[in-house]
Amino acid sequence: MPIAPLEIAGQSYVADPPAPVLVIDLVRLSNGWHFRLRGAVDVVGPCWRCLEPARLPVRLDATEVSINAANDPEMVSLYVHADELEVAEWARDVVAEALPATILCKPECAGLCASCGTDLNGDPCACAPDPTDSRWDALADLARRLADNDPHHA
Repeated sequence: MPIAPLEIAGQSYVADPPAPVLVIDLVRLSNGWHFRLRGAVDVVGPCWRCLEPARLPVRLDATEVSINAANDPEMVSLYVHADELEVAEWARDVVAEALPATILCKPECAGLCASCGTDLNGDPCACAPDPTDSRWDALADLARRLADNDPHHA
């Protein structure tokens, strides 16, 4: 069963393979079910810094409980409809929850130049550096002195 693409910040991210092999353990409870979903999939889509393709391995391991006629909404699974477990819907949400806070093509991705759009992972751009704000000069001077470990100016 394929996992539907995710849309994050207007970008599409897809599972590779689209229909990964998943292991589902079912435990019958006296008044419901306990489900466990396990597997692995790669998520493919654009890097948040440079827009090049990113491929993230994602390990899936999640549990759900569905208790019949439970008064507590935490005990009724959102993925059980008409006594059927919606595995693809559940797997898609588990993938979304397992993604890191920032999707990058590589941890050291330098991104794009904010001025000209050059991919900074290759050659540096020819843009002039942003002018510094003179209000920060005193703090920059203090940082230089601390870095130099000058005991007379600390």
